[in-house]
Amino acid sequence: MNFNSTSTLRLTVCFSVFLIVSMTISCSKLSVVEKGANNTASPASTYRPPNPAPTPVDSKISQYPVTMIDGGTVKISSLQGNNKVVLVNFWATWCGPCRREIPELIALQKELKDKGFEVIGLTVEDPAADQEKVRMFMQQYSINYKIGFSPKEMFLIFNGADPRGPIPQTFIFDKNGKLVDSIKGLRRDFKSWVLGAVNHALNNS
Repeated sequence: MNFNSTSTLRLTVCFSVFLIVSMTISCSKLSVVEKGANNTASPASTYRPPNPAPTPVDSKISQYPVTMIDGGTVKISSLQGNNKVVLVNFWATWCGPCRREIPELIALQKELKDKGFEVIGLTVEDPAADQEKVRMFMQQYSINYKIGFSPKEMFLIFNGADPRGPIPQTFIFDKNGKLVDSIKGLRRDFKSWVLGAVNHALNNS
């Protein structure tokens, strides 16, 4: 066998090995995708509440009045409990990740409102300077849940020791106003997580 034949044979073998490896990797990736796509487990069955249980939000939050977009002020404590599972979501009109969550919050409010569930959106914007902007945003997104303005001091209490104060932040309270679970920042499986936590709260309070 001459040099050219040997080189050709080596190239053919190498190319064949490359194809086999590539096909193996692709099939592995496809299997993972299909496994995720075919997972029919319900959020309620896959959700696991945090262990240990979350630290209750400091009662000082009730010191600060929340200005509601529809007028008037309320205490956050009056929005919690009342035999309802309540989701409190901190957000802002300029927050990209918040915008990604809002359609899911709208869907959750629509799907679960008759089961004793309520979404409350608290923007960290200024009620004096940004009220019209928030109203227009609500109309644009057809928001169907309560919207208010969180005092800075109250948000910092919810936020805890993290100095960055990231948004969005979501807190889920049971029918008695007890904190069930919370999350800071955007979560890819946000709606599934909320459904799991809410179903847990509805069945255990």
